[in-house]
Amino acid sequence: MTSEPQPTPEDIKQQISSLFNIVADGYDNPSTQFFQFCADKMLEILQPTQNTRLLDIATGTGAVAISAAQMISPEGRVHGIDLSTKMLDVAFKNAQKMALSNIELHEMDAEKPIFDADYFHYITCSFGLFFLPDMTAALKNWLRILRPDGQLIFSTFGPSAFTPQTELFREQLKKYNIEIPDTHWFRLSDTKECKQILNDAGYADISVHTKQLGYHLLNAEDWWQLLWNTGYRGFLNQLSASDLVKFKKNHLAEVQELAAEDGIWLNVEAIFSKAFKPS
Repeated sequence: MTSEPQPTPEDIKQQISSLFNIVADGYDNPSTQFFQFCADKMLEILQPTQNTRLLDIATGTGAVAISAAQMISPEGRVHGIDLSTKMLDVAFKNAQKMALSNIELHEMDAEKPIFDADYFHYITCSFGLFFLPDMTAALKNWLRILRPDGQLIFSTFGPSAFTPQTELFREQLKKYNIEIPDTHWFRLSDTKECKQILNDAGYADISVHTKQLGYHLLNAEDWWQLLWNTGYRGFLNQLSASDLVKFKKNHLAEVQELAAEDGIWLNVEAIFSKAFKPS
């Protein structure tokens, strides 16, 4: 019996791009406000200054890029890159709403950003590095385009993020013979691993901190909105239409049992890893 061919790195990138094209229009819904919380915390740690250049990798709908553009305006300039054209479309509309003129958006491979060497003072990547097939190679390429003494910061999810909801989600999926592998957002969920990959890629003065970005959801339907409008959607799309109806009913019933007086706590344990390019 022959085994199924394994997807190539390019196949994986195409799958991720297609998935985020699907969820782009709902990505900024209230249940996913942790993306903006992460952007705020990331920039609070980084403290970018005016008259500088910042690259936001896997910019999505522009949460980090737009906030950074506001911080370093008018002289500073922000570039945001993403493989998903639909996400970039939403980011462009978001930037227009803020009347920003110092931000540029590009469709570009995060593993191999096409910029001059020693160009950016800062590089940010919010919940995106773990999607890349070769994370170390990507970090080395990012190092090339950072200026000497330039700073990189990326965020990943900690080991307890989205518990216990994710465990309930995974157990329900198993009933439909769908397994969630420990890949993508489960990668880089250990602070030691974050430090090691930065060290291997040639960065210096590495610091890693864990922060809680959690909040209360009003009800289980808010959790469904999070599932439907983020990377979790890729697993839901594997269900037939009839199975999806049954899955939603059963899963939301058990999630609703988690409700307390304040609602349903959403644990968003995030890891922020910061490092410098050696001078």
